[in-house]
Amino acid sequence: MLRTVLILAGGVASPREAQEAAVGADFILAADGGLLLAQRAGLPVHLLLGDLDSLPQPPPEGLPVLRVPREKDATDLELALDHAVALGAAEIRVVGAFGARLDHTLANANLLEKYDLPIVLFHADARIYLVRDRLELAGSPGDLVSLLPLTSEARGVTTWGLRYALEEGVLVRASTRGVSNEVVATPFGVRVRAGKLLLIHIPQGGGHA
Repeated sequence: MLRTVLILAGGVASPREAQEAAVGADFILAADGGLLLAQRAGLPVHLLLGDLDSLPQPPPEGLPVLRVPREKDATDLELALDHAVALGAAEIRVVGAFGARLDHTLANANLLEKYDLPIVLFHADARIYLVRDRLELAGSPGDLVSLLPLTSEARGVTTWGLRYALEEGVLVRASTRGVSNEVVATPFGVRVRAGKLLLIHIPQGGGHA
């Protein structure tokens, strides 16, 4: 069983993001164009998965490749997430989930509802966490935090360390109630009794350590 699988996708991302996400990762999986990000970041790739339509040239010799059809019912990122789960990952990190295409960005954020293990998306200085039960994080006063339900409702939502507190509250997907909270004490966190949500953490000033 792998502890942490890092997926490098083909969206907008910097080598620095990839390098930060790779710290402590046991396995690096490139989803199609994510191979180019790995090369820019100088990271080893254990497996390349995708239809390879985003690569300007064939993959390096000796790199294991799991090639999928170009015409398929899932994106390369969804297939990569499914493969990471099949590998037995205890945690998944993703870099490059968001990009210039709005449809892919929205689909990739909503995709996390499908999964039942810790997943974190790296995007610039922001971190987007899938919360299924309880999550506690380090942070600094003034950091921005938003809670966005993935299911129609997230019930029994309790927060700590945030300016606008919830105690056994309900967040509804078709609402902006959980947007733009603020860290006032650290550590901060959230507990959810039913449903799933995304916690978006945006540090103010210094970025993530």
